[in-house]
Amino acid sequence: NNEADNDDTDDVEPEIFGEVINLLFERDEGEDGADSPRQEKRESSSSESYVLEKEEKVALAATALEEKTKRGQSFRQTILYELNNQRSKKTKVDKKADFESLCRLFDSFLSGCGREAIDVSNAKMAMILSQTFYYVDRQDDNSVDDRESRAYVKNRISHHSIWADDEFWDHALEQCVAESLQKSGVLLNYVKSSGDVRAAPTKTIKWHDLAPSEYADAAAQVHSVVFAQLGTLAHSMLEMDDCDSGSIARACNFVRRLSIRYQLPLNLRITLLN
Repeated sequence: NNEADNDDTDDVEPEIFGEVINLLFERDEGEDGADSPRQEKRESSSSESYVLEKEEKVALAATALEEKTKRGQSFRQTILYELNNQRSKKTKVDKKADFESLCRLFDSFLSGCGREAIDVSNAKMAMILSQTFYYVDRQDDNSVDDRESRAYVKNRISHHSIWADDEFWDHALEQCVAESLQKSGVLLNYVKSSGDVRAAPTKTIKWHDLAPSEYADAAAQVHSVVFAQLGTLAHSMLEMDDCDSGSIARACNFVRRLSIRYQLPLNLRITLLN
């Protein structure tokens, strides 16, 4: 089946993802209200053929995003770039059919993600973006665009199996902690000058090189990072889980299990669980 799917997307070019996002958000509309070239072309052709073109491109892009290959990973990064670019321009999807198509792309995106570092990172970004794009579910033409009437992509993809996979969340925390530690430079704070003038002027200290007092201070900084990232991901787990009855239990289990793995002090564990 995977080989057959790959055959279907052999001719897919990265540009198709930008085209699809353009079609779903209608980015080609003139800001001054004038018809864009695409709109003029649309008026001269049947609406049926335009809809068919859009549906075909969405279907092709969705199939490509499901590929569990290096090329599939590249496709997923490409559409993330397009979505991130779109976020700064327009986050509202005007037509319900286009919103459903956007949700389909997100769903296929997640289905293609494995548990490799790049896929976990891609899925985390998709999770963030899914809380950005929305459709206003109006009951009548006079309905106002308030937040209560908005349907976000997040609500449509909360059923996806990736959110129920402990391995995904474990890898996600590992990534978040590693990225935060790299930015904070915990161990870089313990760089000591070398006494040998012929040696390198500085030496990067490893964990086993730290003095007891330094180790305790560095460990406290690491625990602070883990605490913050674990709390954030536990909240995301609740946000992305459509099973209200079991979501809190799963999130608590996640916090307990990873708190032990990262050796969080008891007081921090209790704070997270509360």
